[in-house]
Amino acid sequence: MFDRMFKANNPFWQSMGTVYDLFIVNTLWLLCSLPVVTAGAAATAACYALTQRLLGEGSTIRQDFFRSFKLNFRQGTLLGLIFLATGAFLMLDIWLCHRSGTGIYTFFMFFFGVIFLFWAMTALYAFPLLAKFDRSTKDILIWAFTLALSNLPMTLMMLFVIAVSLWLIHIVPGLIFIMFGLAAQFCVTIMVSIFRPWLPKPGAGEPEDSGLSALPNMNDLTKEDPEFPKNDPYADFDETSFYGEDPEEVKKLLAEASAEKPEDTGR
Repeated sequence: MFDRMFKANNPFWQSMGTVYDLFIVNTLWLLCSLPVVTAGAAATAACYALTQRLLGEGSTIRQDFFRSFKLNFRQGTLLGLIFLATGAFLMLDIWLCHRSGTGIYTFFMFFFGVIFLFWAMTALYAFPLLAKFDRSTKDILIWAFTLALSNLPMTLMMLFVIAVSLWLIHIVPGLIFIMFGLAAQFCVTIMVSIFRPWLPKPGAGEPEDSGLSALPNMNDLTKEDPEFPKNDPYADFDETSFYGEDPEEVKKLLAEASAEKPEDTGR
């Protein structure tokens, strides 16, 4: 009994390992988000570490976090600043409309609230996408918005879980060291099922094309094909098929055709 209790594959210790990993991710995300401007890179790194853990790939949760944080620092920071700026602008507009009273301000408060919902849905997908796929910032935003709408029930459920997590942290501030990790793990589990068509299969190299990348360069294709004619435009010219099996017969036909050609009158 005691041997089973202290085995590594014991459900209790596996659960404790999961809680420990989520605590580490949560803490690293909080620390790396303290400068505020790096919150996007930290969110990308957290999503990458949790995704690798869920897929059974990568190394330790800490190594995966810092690997992604370094690799996606510039693009993740830029993406984070875009969402921080637009989110702050929308929240300020909602607050001002709420303070201004009723009438037309109620309409604008509802209008900005709908836009804020779309903002939150897009942000929910943007950082997990950046964590696993090498795409431009524009493509990430378009892809995130498209996936958010095409998986609307899942998107709303994830937003609800995040909202409940924020409410619990407001009630019990000490939960800030674990609740973000729990909510992120829940969302990443759903994200992996949504991203499954584009994720590489076990043992494969790069992820499958999402349809957002450019077409292959013909110059690259011709470099790899040694049979492709590069310098000689007539390298694949087949004289036999052009002249026929009997060249003498062809010469005779050409001579007859020349004899039948009318003379030039000079006009």
